[in-house]
Amino acid sequence: MVQEFAGVPSVVPRPVAELAPLLAWLRTGTGTDRRIDFPAGTALPDGRLDLCKQQLGPQGAQLVADALAESAQAAEGGEAPVRHLLLGTDGLGDDGADAVAARTADTPVRTLYLGCNGITAAGACRIADRLRASPQTVRALWLKRNPLGIRAGQAAAELVAAAEQLRTLDLVQTGLDPVGLTELVDALLTGGRHFERLYLGGNPLGPAGAEPLARLIAAGATDELYASAAGLGDAGARTLAAALRSAPYGALRRLSPASSGLGPDAAAELTAAAAAAGVELLDLGRVPAAHVLGAADNRIDLAAADRIGAALAAAPHRLQHLVLSHTGVRSREAHRLLDHAASAATPTRYLFGKGVAATVRHRLNALSAAVPPPVPAPDVAAVLSVHRTAATSGAAVDTAAAER
Repeated sequence: MVQEFAGVPSVVPRPVAELAPLLAWLRTGTGTDRRIDFPAGTALPDGRLDLCKQQLGPQGAQLVADALAESAQAAEGGEAPVRHLLLGTDGLGDDGADAVAARTADTPVRTLYLGCNGITAAGACRIADRLRASPQTVRALWLKRNPLGIRAGQAAAELVAAAEQLRTLDLVQTGLDPVGLTELVDALLTGGRHFERLYLGGNPLGPAGAEPLARLIAAGATDELYASAAGLGDAGARTLAAALRSAPYGALRRLSPASSGLGPDAAAELTAAAAAAGVELLDLGRVPAAHVLGAADNRIDLAAADRIGAALAAAPHRLQHLVLSHTGVRSREAHRLLDHAASAATPTRYLFGKGVAATVRHRLNALSAAVPPPVPAPDVAAVLSVHRTAATSGAAVDTAAAER
């Protein structure tokens, strides 16, 4: 029985007969140069098979996985038609997830999106066992809003040990706590692993959780760290700022403590430390799930805006994108940022919410016109779903994709 968790609805599986057209196409092992919509699911030219919210259930998932295995054999020596498998909110449970991992382990699938499926820590450990015995093709694993609970850290550590090529791991809103996070960080650092991106938001980390996060940052063990709506607070932000001051320059490129309840002083301190450490994108804004999670907004006042602007104007840096939406920034604070930006050697693109005058926005945008907008990383683009999410844009693109 699939557990209900984090507001994920229960799923009534569709009749397996409705999967027949999809299964027949998969077994041919041929790709597509256009979008194909089946009665259940959608195949896309970039190798995505989008089955999110298609009510597969465990049996339907196993049939799809079996057909994928046949597809891989049929396509041997050629380009596999499915490289990114999206199975979000399909009522898989532990058995369905295990079947998918078991049958796709020998295929060229690089992305497994298994969010919102009632997978427990025991199920995640079963996935780890399947990946351990595989040819190691999976590079991105998405487990958001599955009830891993108090064993989330142990399960994540096993996944890290099992999947040698894993570079993106999503544990958003899985029940990960500071003890579990410490287990995960110990596994990463002991194994000498480096991750491109880690999604850890929506979990009850609190200020204590900032300690293992700081160890990751100081060791330069991840390029991107998303820890939004995790209750870090001022103490947690200052712990991260201290880690940034000792981290290898440029090792951490993106950081999101969005919706973390940071006060103005802590937010300004973290921003200055991020700029000095070579961070390229800092998201202090609000994540879409903040209200549901009861996560407090970060706050910027006039003094904090002055400190941030001065820090970014003091020396060249890499902080190209700073998200300040829903932080209390209004025209007065934005104008203070503009005063400093006019003399900054390095431009920064600011993302504001409502309440900032158009003239101030336009002047800041003119100063940062040469800064290109951020684009989703390949692992993030691979999980954009026509059934689950709309394409996102703006500085918080990775955070938004992960929180939906």
